[in-house]
Amino acid sequence: MLGEVTVGIGLIGCGQWGLNYLRAFAELDGVQLVAACDVSPDRLREARRRNRQIRTTSEVSDLVADPKVNAVIVATQATRHYEPVVAALQAGKDVLVEKPMTTDVDEARRLRDLAKSSGRILMVGHVFRYNPAVAAIQQLLASGALGQLEYLSFTRTNLGPIRADVNVVWDLMTHDVSILLHFLNERPLWVSGHGAAYLRPETQDVAFATLGFQRGVVANIRASWLDPRKVREITLVGTSKMAFFNDLDPTEPVRIYDKGAMREPSYESFGEFKLVTRTGDVVSPPVPASEPLKNQCQHFLKAVQNRTPVLSDADDGLRVVEIIAGINRSISQNGVPESLELAPATA
Repeated sequence: MLGEVTVGIGLIGCGQWGLNYLRAFAELDGVQLVAACDVSPDRLREARRRNRQIRTTSEVSDLVADPKVNAVIVATQATRHYEPVVAALQAGKDVLVEKPMTTDVDEARRLRDLAKSSGRILMVGHVFRYNPAVAAIQQLLASGALGQLEYLSFTRTNLGPIRADVNVVWDLMTHDVSILLHFLNERPLWVSGHGAAYLRPETQDVAFATLGFQRGVVANIRASWLDPRKVREITLVGTSKMAFFNDLDPTEPVRIYDKGAMREPSYESFGEFKLVTRTGDVVSPPVPASEPLKNQCQHFLKAVQNRTPVLSDADDGLRVVEIIAGINRSISQNGVPESLELAPATA
């Protein structure tokens, strides 16, 4: 075990999310923030303002060549993840790349393969995997408390922020697809999507997706940059109970409803049944309060120190990219379902 070893961190991408990583890692023990890289002098100045000890550079090659850097955080625009991740892995660094791993299936596969062949850690920043409320729901599902899961519904909306590099599917739905894979531990058999571009041509700012799984489980995801309300909600319906997650509720993020429908004998006709609803208690289980991003950074740090597997690894990141690419292909075909059993290599 090398748990006491200090890990030198290099940051590539000093935009808003990169600076969030800078702050989160600075609050952890066992970390030295060594260097930051960005093409913008203004963003590099902001990184230095927030951390006086950090060295700044505009060259990725300079950062990954620094022997004091043991691990690299890639927080550039999603369409620019591939090259710096390759450079870092080839330089022998462990990597935490912001979600999605890439916006191209072939690139994602190459990154997965490079991480495995180089023996380095490649972790994808699917931050909701490290949300204690999401973890509580995953444990609830694993225990069978909801009965057999029937369907899930995800809503992720707000008025902005509007991305220039990707559409709302790559930006927001990536979160929900990652959570869904975590809950079910299986990939969907098919996906279908619809979307519309109201703000910029060819860049969907509102999208709806349906995903079908084995045993008839269906999930629906709604994502929008163009909505009057900020919503981060998940509904799960099982044969025994139902659950609800509200990421914006700090006191009761998870609620379990003892509600459902059941078949009862119909006395009007022999051998027939009628469906009746039942309503019971609503329980809000205690969920420990902690910051998901900081949890994610701590998870990565421990993996680097102890050479242990990560929860959102390169295989998991690839699965998310394949599913999101399938949703986008379906949107481009006006909702024609896409089979993911033999997914195309590119999107």
